[in-house]
Amino acid sequence: MITHLRVVIGSWIAAWSMDSPPHQFALLRIVLGATGLLGMAGLTPVDMFWPLNGLAPIPSPGGPRDFLDAHGLGTVTGWLLFSALTAVFAAMTIGYRSNAAVLASFVGLVGQMHWNRLPLSSAHQVLVVLLFCLVWADSSRVWSVDAWLTRSVNAPPARVPSWPLLLMRGQVALIYFSSGLWKISYPMWRDGSAVHWALSLNIFHRLPWPVPVSWSPVVAAITWSTVLFEIFFPLLVLFRATRGPTLVGGILLHLGLLVMLELGPFSYLMMASYLAFVDPDRIPDLFQRRARLRHRVNSSS
Repeated sequence: MITHLRVVIGSWIAAWSMDSPPHQFALLRIVLGATGLLGMAGLTPVDMFWPLNGLAPIPSPGGPRDFLDAHGLGTVTGWLLFSALTAVFAAMTIGYRSNAAVLASFVGLVGQMHWNRLPLSSAHQVLVVLLFCLVWADSSRVWSVDAWLTRSVNAPPARVPSWPLLLMRGQVALIYFSSGLWKISYPMWRDGSAVHWALSLNIFHRLPWPVPVSWSPVVAAITWSTVLFEIFFPLLVLFRATRGPTLVGGILLHLGLLVMLELGPFSYLMMASYLAFVDPDRIPDLFQRRARLRHRVNSSS
């Protein structure tokens, strides 16, 4: 076991200097950009969450927000911020000035936390982390307007450094591990009642009825399983043999959260982050295989 772990860690360290096809970064750019647009749609109506006279913290005296508010520019600035962030997420999704759009989206999300943190959730923090990793990658080589405008049709896309992908994997693993440690510090997660309370509070739950008492053993098992999954996620995704089942289990977990709880785009983001754990060489092969299959179907018809 120890020897196998050393081999895995050694190969993981060596992978930081390797190159990979650009398709995985392009796919992450598209999915994260679309999720960012979904998050922007959730922060509407604009007049409620973006102007300084809406649901926003009172500007600190002498700060830039106080200056804008004193000069009656809080509403205009809020609309400009919303429009600009929506535009860069759209550009990121379609791949227009891809790398600049990713950087602008990251800067915009960080600025949004300073502008109005009240309506933001953990999904916002996760998206900031994922975009930080994507900033260092070239996501414009394929599946983008940039590639369509600049690259020859027959020219194969150049390989790109893969270390930002490993950085994203490490960040996702850290998110799970830190979340698991945070959970076990609270008695309700240790005694198995946390999921019961989450499903019973009208802030989060989607179900119109309370959790039956007879479900208590199942709910407690789900609570403890969630904590164990998050704590051991970094170790389980490290090995190829356990990576696939772990990601499938994570997808089922987040689908369950999506159905049972109102958490905004959090579940979508975490499932999107799993794209970083796919073998980079399999993504272009998968799409090429589908293209060949579609060509055969069209030729035979």
